[in-house]
Amino acid sequence: MKRRPLLVCLVAVVVVSMVVVALGATASHPPARVDPAPLDGRTPRSIELAATLSTGGSLSASGTIWIDTLSSALSAELEVPIVTAPTAFSVRAIDGRLYVTSPNLADASGPQWYTLALSWPSITRLAHALVRPDPALLGLLAHTRVTHAGAFSTYEGSRANVSLNTFGSSSASGRGTLELRLTTGRQGEFTGLWVRFTSGANTTTVDLQVLSYNRPHVIVAPPASRATQSASPLLSELVKSGELGSLVVPAALLKLAERTR
Repeated sequence: MKRRPLLVCLVAVVVVSMVVVALGATASHPPARVDPAPLDGRTPRSIELAATLSTGGSLSASGTIWIDTLSSALSAELEVPIVTAPTAFSVRAIDGRLYVTSPNLADASGPQWYTLALSWPSITRLAHALVRPDPALLGLLAHTRVTHAGAFSTYEGSRANVSLNTFGSSSASGRGTLELRLTTGRQGEFTGLWVRFTSGANTTTVDLQVLSYNRPHVIVAPPASRATQSASPLLSELVKSGELGSLVVPAALLKLAERTR
């Protein structure tokens, strides 16, 4: 198994992890000092996010994610440090399929995309909650703290005995701890989410910060002729390889993965 295709599939797992954490949890960066955009009570049509994911092991990724809330499509440009150099990856999820490529996979005629059919959660429903997240939901967490800084409010809490799954040479399920920090802007709109899952010695941290709302960004599937490589065999090989290190994810992520085909 070549290393590059395996890394392509790893990036797919990273992006799915970031989005599922955002869907299921409703900063390492400080919040921005200016609101991304006034929503005025209207559901955003699109969202631009700065995203990072890191584990207690060697896995880390950072970049930008764009989400079209009307079609539940997304695209992402990420960098994953490999040995000493960051490697760029492009990801798209649209119409029930996930596509991943890297400049290293291009030939003279263009990029080669690996693809995977995926039952994607409805981002459209999530978008309604972004207008004004309900801080009362954080009452499910222990020792919830609320602080205010100018126009921003920060809600912090933790929860024990959360159902988590750990990847590696063999996956394991168990219970762990969730730590969460949610920030909102002057109109009560969502501006950032920091989440850390801990299971034993393993941790996974996801940080999502809103860069903009409603900024135009076109998301289209790559040409079918350039997306002929199936990522399904790579996904199985990736889980067995140990490349995922100490990645800890909510059990909901595995349920999502089980619906891939």
